[in-house]
Amino acid sequence: MNARIVRNALAATMLTTMAAMTAHAADSLSVTVNATVVGVCKFFTSAPVVNLTNTGTGSNIDPSSATSATGNVAISYRCSNGTTPAFTVPATATVTCAACSGAIMTPTMTSSNTGAGTGMGSAQGKTLTVTGTLLATAFADAVAGAYIGSVTVSVTP
Repeated sequence: MNARIVRNALAATMLTTMAAMTAHAADSLSVTVNATVVGVCKFFTSAPVVNLTNTGTGSNIDPSSATSATGNVAISYRCSNGTTPAFTVPATATVTCAACSGAIMTPTMTSSNTGAGTGMGSAQGKTLTVTGTLLATAFADAVAGAYIGSVTVSVTP
C-alpha cells in the first residue's frame, strides 16, 4: 500500500507541475488609433469659358453699343466639411487678337462663391462664379476679330 500512496502522490505532483507549466499570465494594452482629415478644396469643372458679349450671342460684341460686354462662368468646387475656401481670381485678363496684329483688350474679372465646404461627396458641390466685364470704351475702337486670353483661378483651403 505504501507504494500505491507514493505512486498516487507522485502522479498528483506531476499533474500539478504540468498544469503550472501550461498556465498563462493575462495582459492587455490600450492602442491609440489616429486619423486626421485635412482641409482640401478642389475644382470639378473642366475647361470653363467666359464669353464676353453685349449682344447676348456667344462672344459677340457690338462696338457701336454703349453697353459693356459681360459674361460669366459657374465653376464647381468642393471642400472638406467645414473648410473655408480662399479663391484667387486676377483683377484683369488680357485678351489678344492674333489675326489683328496682336491687338489687345483688358476686361476686369470678379468672382463670387457659395461658401464653405460641406464635404467631398458628389452631392456637396459649391459654385464659384467668375465674371468678366469689358467697358464700351475698351472695344469702341477695337480692331474687328476674335480675341482670346486666359486667367489662372486657384483655390486653397
